[in-house]
Amino acid sequence: MTFGVAAILWAMRAQSASTYEVRQSRIRTAGIVVLCSLLPVTAMTIGLQDLSTRYMFFIIGLGFEATILALFRRRVGSAVRRELLFAIDEQGVYLGPDKYGRPARRESWSTIDSIVHFKGCVWTTSSRPNPDRHVGIVQGGSIVTSRAIDGWWFSVRRAAAAADHFGGGTPVLRAPYFDQVPREWFHTIRLPREWLATNSGSRAD
Repeated sequence: MTFGVAAILWAMRAQSASTYEVRQSRIRTAGIVVLCSLLPVTAMTIGLQDLSTRYMFFIIGLGFEATILALFRRRVGSAVRRELLFAIDEQGVYLGPDKYGRPARRESWSTIDSIVHFKGCVWTTSSRPNPDRHVGIVQGGSIVTSRAIDGWWFSVRRAAAAADHFGGGTPVLRAPYFDQVPREWFHTIRLPREWLATNSGSRAD
């Protein structure tokens, strides 16, 4: 009986260790908010030392701090809840919401040919944006959905191990750079024919 229980516990630990999850970090979020609040808090402190003559420091600092908290409201709420941002498990791949407003989506293993990570630009204004790192799902030679990696780190090694364990060897690959990454959640990005030929049958990158 003892041996059987130990074997079950070992199997459960092994399966849990193979699951790859990324959740919103409370420590990182708190650090970002504190860093951005340094100047407004300093201004309010200066104002509080003598409100009769330095009240403008307090008012300006308070205004900026309120703006910062409003901008980070969703991020702070996400961190408090430890929101799931990305996961590879027995059900498939979970892609959480990103900064471009694309909602959460889960892809089952039956629809996944490979998982890719790549850099690309999402054009939301007339100015040229900086390229973001993305993670996406490939099906039938196209990236059928992707999310920007914003405020978290994508571990290729852990993702590849989880995809191999749960996805029956589904590869995790590096895709080419894309200058135009659609903002819509239902977008598709056609992968270059040369890339598909080179990476057909690949295990991981």
